[in-house]
Amino acid sequence: MAFLHFDNVGIAALAGALPEHVQKIDMDPANPRAAYIAQFVKQTGVRQRHISITEQTATDMGYTAMLKALERARWKADSLDGLIFLTQTPDFNMGTGNAFVLHNHLGMREDALAFDITLGCSSFPYGVSACAALLQQPYIKRIAMVTGDSHWQQAPSRKALLAQSVFLHGEGCTALLLERRDDSPVDISLYSDGKGYCFLYNPWGGIRHAWRKVPGRLPNGEVYKGGGNYMDGMEITSFSTMRVVDTIKDFLKRQSRTLDDYDGLVLHQANKQIIKTMARRLKIDLSKVPMTVEHLANTDGASATLTMVDAYAGCRKDQLKLLISAFGIGLSWGVVSLTIDPAVIVPMVTSSNRFDEDFLKPLA
Repeated sequence: MAFLHFDNVGIAALAGALPEHVQKIDMDPANPRAAYIAQFVKQTGVRQRHISITEQTATDMGYTAMLKALERARWKADSLDGLIFLTQTPDFNMGTGNAFVLHNHLGMREDALAFDITLGCSSFPYGVSACAALLQQPYIKRIAMVTGDSHWQQAPSRKALLAQSVFLHGEGCTALLLERRDDSPVDISLYSDGKGYCFLYNPWGGIRHAWRKVPGRLPNGEVYKGGGNYMDGMEITSFSTMRVVDTIKDFLKRQSRTLDDYDGLVLHQANKQIIKTMARRLKIDLSKVPMTVEHLANTDGASATLTMVDAYAGCRKDQLKLLISAFGIGLSWGVVSLTIDPAVIVPMVTSSNRFDEDFLKPLA
């Protein structure tokens, strides 16, 4: 079992940034798809999302979040020893990761490490484990973890994006600043099941089908005709509400704790029905399970940290003991137990800023 314990990983700051534009689900009863939309909203809980209409990328939003986090921590960017960016939507190719682009814009030191981790909804536990492991090295004392994805580019145009009447995914990015600090325990468990990769993936997204992008039968027998990501809804719901829940129970048992020992349970915001079912199976009151899917939608890897920002920024409690579980693509999932001071959490910000110099210059 990948069960990790660290005694010295403290959180110096957490900030979240959203695109300024808010898009609402079309709930007009006169809509020809009104019945379907009403059922969709009931099932997922999604009523609106933040999404860029100015061609912002996760790097643009990550930069905004990083500035706010650095300000709260009273750190300079050149004091960072490393930067890890968790995203499925790099600005350019995978190798030229967002971490390098952000390293440049922040003006970080040349001897500061930077790299991307290509993960989706399970980003939080995997990212924190990578950062915590690096902080065990004698010359790495401060590290930044940036998480976020973009979705506007999936629409063929701005007009087509604005015309969408229903959607599941929103956009947002977070910056988490971690430092080596005595008496700051973090416990993490990580899991993966490669047998389930075909339940949530894009068959045409990589090079496997580069020369044969034709409709075909998936490993589970369903027919895929293209059009982006494929998700087996029944399998993913079962995975989330059964296997992930059992993992959380095992984690608590291993720690000799119960959910009563925590101030909150933060879950990946897959959809409202999944969150409520998980809470019911864990026998925890929904008042201790913050939910952002209704107004932020499913924000992929950033959903756990965006939910922490949304729920706990400005909270008056001195210290928060949180249990956090994120799960998804891979299949991959994990659980994290940590303590955070609400004073280090920056209230959510919105921005439409982007780096125009990152676009190719038009030929004269």
